[in-house]
Amino acid sequence: MAAEQVTPGTNRYGMAELMVVCMARVMATEKETRGGGGANAIIPLSASRLAQLTVAPNLWLTTGGAGSINGKFEKLPLGTWDPRSDSRAECKNYMIDVVDGFLQGRASTDRMELGQGLGALGGIQIDKYGNSNMIGVGEHPRLKFRGPGTVGTIWLASGPQGIFTEHHNKRLFVDKVDYVSGPGWLDGGDSRHKLLNGRDGPPLCWSPIAVCDFTEDDHHMRLASVHPGYTVNDVVANTGFDLVIEGDIPTTTEPTDWELNVLRGRVDPEGRLRDRRLTVGS
Repeated sequence: MAAEQVTPGTNRYGMAELMVVCMARVMATEKETRGGGGANAIIPLSASRLAQLTVAPNLWLTTGGAGSINGKFEKLPLGTWDPRSDSRAECKNYMIDVVDGFLQGRASTDRMELGQGLGALGGIQIDKYGNSNMIGVGEHPRLKFRGPGTVGTIWLASGPQGIFTEHHNKRLFVDKVDYVSGPGWLDGGDSRHKLLNGRDGPPLCWSPIAVCDFTEDDHHMRLASVHPGYTVNDVVANTGFDLVIEGDIPTTTEPTDWELNVLRGRVDPEGRLRDRRLTVGS
């Protein structure tokens, strides 16, 4: 099928807004934690800010590119590189300090260790064990397609970061990524625990049409819920490997009016998320 824009079958919310709300909900905690987003990852960035305002009051919002901590932006930044991320921030780090913090196993503040928060990493390929690829497609050095590179994904994925994508198709969800820039559960089983001293891999994967988790033993991607407007068959038809499907798969819980009011009033008043084009098919 040709790529088409996803729609939840209602005018009450957009699919990007649904993804943001889903991510924010799983960040709920009273403990100190951290969140943020990548260079062009406004969905995880929005989710972290929404969680900070609703279910995770002690979340430290970090923006790697801009280097700010706890920016209280009134207009949604285009990405963490956007200077608007710095609006009314509590402090700002140089990029070298941000990178050094991750290399040392810390977030951008010494009050937390890397991995206590839950963010989400993207990829031009994602495989059945949650490994992500931002390097390119094809054999090196003659890649068919070159991605933006590893950036901070190697360090971030050493903690239990989730995965997200704004598109769902067989070219993106592949059986095995060409290159691993964000380590997931590696080869499945206990392979990640052996290599990374028992650190867990990604707990969840959010796409425009579904939410997936991973099986407890093999750590194979498993379908957890399907977004409104789509079916299990839609997800299966657009995934390049066999998903684990157990029992009746529920429909993803829709955003409440309260969640939408906070999202649109405090995080995204200009409606960037509502108009964001997410797709299914290729």
